Amino acid sequence: MDIHERLKYLRAQLHLTTRAFGASINMSGGAITNMEKGTRNITERTIRDVCREYNVNPDWLTDGTGPIFEDMTNELDLDDDVRQLARQYSLLNDDDRELVKRMIDSLAEKIEKS
Repeated sequence: MDIHERLKYLRAQLHLTTRAFGASINMSGGAITNMEKGTRNITERTIRDVCREYNVNPDWLTDGTGPIFEDMTNELDLDDDVRQLARQYSLLNDDDRELVKRMIDSLAEKIEKS
């Protein structure tokens, strides 16, 4: 898989359209489509923007080594189960994240009443 294919794969993993993905890094959907097809080069700036916006491992994006996403939980004192939950949560879209928050709030209320 080359960098163009990895960019397309990443966007698919994030469940984003080319338009939404491009907008998040100040580019058009057409520019993203052209990068994914390999008809437009992916600049260092684009790589930095994508990695910053989505916590992507730059080594994975540029040459396919290492995990796709940076582990932002390394700096926190968390057990493995909580780290896994955080990783999975980070992959959810906004609607699903809101659902998870409501479920947690509901469980917390139930515990407080007990």
